Amino acid sequence: MAKKHKHPEHENLERWLVSYADFITLLFATFVVLYALAQVDATDFAKLEDSLKQAFSQNTLFDGQQSILDSSDSIFSESQQANSFIPSLMLEYISPKYEEDSFKEIAEEIKELSEIGELDGITAQITEKGLLLTFDDKYLFSPASAYLDPSARTLLDKVGVLICKKFILHSMVVEGHTDSYIMKSKQFPSNWELSSARACSVVRYLIERFKFTPSLFTAIGYADTRPLEKAVTSKDAANRRVEILILKNKYKNLFGTKESSTFNLTKAEQDKIQRQREAIIKKVEGDSISLAAKKLLEDNKKRIQKQKSEKLSKSNMELYINLEDEKQEANDMPKIEKRVIKLNTAIPMDEDFGL
Repeated sequence: MAKKHKHPEHENLERWLVSYADFITLLFATFVVLYALAQVDATDFAKLEDSLKQAFSQNTLFDGQQSILDSSDSIFSESQQANSFIPSLMLEYISPKYEEDSFKEIAEEIKELSEIGELDGITAQITEKGLLLTFDDKYLFSPASAYLDPSARTLLDKVGVLICKKFILHSMVVEGHTDSYIMKSKQFPSNWELSSARACSVVRYLIERFKFTPSLFTAIGYADTRPLEKAVTSKDAANRRVEILILKNKYKNLFGTKESSTFNLTKAEQDKIQRQREAIIKKVEGDSISLAAKKLLEDNKKRIQKQKSEKLSKSNMELYINLEDEKQEANDMPKIEKRVIKLNTAIPMDEDFGL
């Protein structure tokens, strides 16, 4: 009996479609995650990372390789969570919502600090290009000088802390402005040199103090060519100012600034810089109380001062008389009756009687 010949197995030439389909699925998931990152805040982003770590906690396609979201390389590591003043690098880099919320928080905090007298000579304004911080020149520099005195450094410390808590990857443009009075000295032959030197002084101080990446900064001197719209003339003292513009990410290349070198650092190097920033922030803030508590103390101080300044007058003259009752015991407090004295004399309002 003849043996039956087995038909040769057909090779499946479409096996690559399985791998291709998996690749397309992962690619789609990647873009969905990137889109979601741009719409969430820090808390939601942390929850998302936890979910992704659980989903990818198994071995990857290559046996023996660690998980692609290994906890040791997490952008929300325990050290960063403990230092809440340092935002996630990833979140700051790609989230417009984080950027918008941070601009508003800095502007509101500067306004509150100004109202309670903690910050003088500085205003914050959110513009199309980013957050614009304007310093009144007299609070930073002496006339015809680009030297930052101790009071100016204190002011820059307070503002630098607010920036450092939110932005360490954003590009910043520092602009120096003068009025149109002719400047001519051996050190500064014109207002161009003076305005440029003042902008450079601020940039240098922020870099050295808060360890910002130098490539993120641009220093510009405009002399008297950019007077304020509200200024009466080009010689108006209000034109003498220094401005810090924190650029939105979409405008980061507007002034030719380069990407931050922070991403090129190792995790150990990043942690070291972050610890240095934390030490500076603690030193600047000290044991300061919250803004709400400061405002409450200020209100109480004003109220106490007002009470002390009140004088005995027609408007507030009141007489408190102790009325002793014959039947009351010796240890009982006497009854008090309040009577308002009406005067018919020509005593001016709030006139001090000298009592």
